[in-house]
Amino acid sequence: MHTDTTPKEKPTGSANNPAGHTDSEIVPNPAGADKAFDSLAARFALAGHTLTRSNPAHGAGLYYAGRWGLSRALPDLQAAAHFLAKIGGGA
Repeated sequence: MHTDTTPKEKPTGSANNPAGHTDSEIVPNPAGADKAFDSLAARFALAGHTLTRSNPAHGAGLYYAGRWGLSRALPDLQAAAHFLAKIGGGA
């Protein structure tokens, strides 16, 4: 008779972390601002548009939606999401 003695608590090497997982982000990102922008930019891309942002160090941070060489300035990510819904790229 064979008895399996392999510990079952080993991490699998995937995103399924074991209980007590305490790793943190390598570079802290307050409030996930980059993730929200990246997600919205991907949704714009699926709708055939681009979403870029200005450098907030040079004044107020603005977002720009563009297509075919034309762009529209948007004051924040919420306005960008509303514009995306308006152009037919809603959730």
